[in-house]
Amino acid sequence: MIQITIVLLLIFIALGAPVVYAIGFSGVIALLMSGDVPLFMAVQQIVRGINSWSLMACPLFILAGEIMAGAKLSDRILNFCSQLLSWMRGGVGCVCVAGNMIFSAITGSGAAAISAVGSLTTPELDKQGYKPGFVAALIAGAGALGPIIPPSLNMIVYGSVTGDSVGKLFVGGIIPGIIIGLTLMIMCYFYARKHNIDGGSGQFSLRSLWKSFKEAFFALITPLIIIGGVIFGIFTATEAGVVACVYGLICGLFIYRSVKLKDLVPIFRKATESSCMVMLIMGVAQIYGYIFAIEGVGEKVGNFLLSITTNPTLIMLIILGMMLIIGMFMDCLAATVVIMPVIYPIIKNLGIDPIQFGVMFSISTVIGGLTPPVGVYLFLSMGITKARFSDTVRYIVPVIGIIIAVMILIIFVPGVATLLPDLFMS
Repeated sequence: MIQITIVLLLIFIALGAPVVYAIGFSGVIALLMSGDVPLFMAVQQIVRGINSWSLMACPLFILAGEIMAGAKLSDRILNFCSQLLSWMRGGVGCVCVAGNMIFSAITGSGAAAISAVGSLTTPELDKQGYKPGFVAALIAGAGALGPIIPPSLNMIVYGSVTGDSVGKLFVGGIIPGIIIGLTLMIMCYFYARKHNIDGGSGQFSLRSLWKSFKEAFFALITPLIIIGGVIFGIFTATEAGVVACVYGLICGLFIYRSVKLKDLVPIFRKATESSCMVMLIMGVAQIYGYIFAIEGVGEKVGNFLLSITTNPTLIMLIILGMMLIIGMFMDCLAATVVIMPVIYPIIKNLGIDPIQFGVMFSISTVIGGLTPPVGVYLFLSMGITKARFSDTVRYIVPVIGIIIAVMILIIFVPGVATLLPDLFMS
C-alpha cells in the first residue's frame, strides 16, 4: 500500500495539484485499493490530525498576524529600524532584515513578513541601487526567519506531532534566528561595499531613534509579551496566541487607532482562509501517518538508517539532507506531519535532544520555501520585486548556504538551540 501511496502522491504533484489534495487523494485511493482498511478510517484520521491543543495555536497566531498587519504595525517597526540602522553602509538592506525579524516575532509567518515588510522596503532598496535579484533573495531569506524566530507556526506543528514543548521550541529558535539575521545583515554590508551603493546617511541621531521608538513602542514589545509570558510560565504557547490576538486588537483599535470595526470582517475572513489551509493540511497528512504506521514504515526506515550508522550526529546530517530534498517538492507543514512520525522514534532511541532536533528540523523546512519548484518565499518575493528567476538564483544560493550552515552548527553545537530553553525553562 505504501508504494501506491507514494506513486500517486508524485503523480498528483507532477500534475500540479495543490499539496493538500495530492496528499488527501493519494492517501484515500491507497486505502480504497488495499481493500483491508475501511474508508471511514480516513475521516477518523483527519479529525485526529486537527484535534490537538497545541495545534490550536496555529489559527490564533495567524489571526494575530492579520490583526497586526491590518493595524499597520510594520510601518512603525520599519521606521524604528531605519533610525537604528540606515546610517551605516548597507543600512537599507539591514533595515529590511531587521524589520522582517521583528515582524516575524509578531506573526510567526514568513509569507506574512515578506508581504508586509518586503512591499514597503523594495522601493527604497531599488532607489539605493540594489539589483532586483539581490533584493528578491534578501527579502525571501529574511522572510524565512518567520518559521524560525518565535512564535513559529512550523514549531507549533512540530510540537503537536511529537508532543514536545512548543514553548521550549520557541525559545530554542531565538539564537539561530538572530545568527541568521545578523549574517544576512553582514551580507548586505559587503554587497553594498562591493557595488559602492547604499553608503548610509552617515548620521546617527539618538533623538530621532528615541522618537521612533516611542511611536513603535507597543508594536516592539509584542514579541516580549508573547515570548516572555511563555518563558516565565504565565501562559502556554497556545494561550499566547489568544494574548497576541487581544493585544493586537487593543493596539489597532485603541492605541494606534489604525483599525476600524468595519476592518475586522476582512481581517477575520483572511485569517480564516489561511487557518483552514493549514488545518486541512494537518488533517489529511494524518492519513499518511496511519498508512505508515500499519505498514511499519517507521521501523523499516529506522533499520535502514541504523544499518548505515548509529552515530547520532551522522543520523541528523542524513535527515537534514533528506529534508532539503523533500522540502523542494512538498509544503513545509505537510512535510513535517508526514515525515516526523517516521523519523522521531529514531531520534528518541538514539538519545538526541528533542529540542535540539526540533529546532534544526523546523529550520530545515524553510529551505523548501527558498527553492523551486515549491519555493513559496522565493516566488512571493520575486513577485514583489519584479525580479527574474535567472537573476535571483545567484543570490539565493548564499542565503540558503547561511541557513544550512546554522543548521549544521546546531547539530555540532547543541547549545545554540538548547542553551536558552535549559536556562529559562529547565
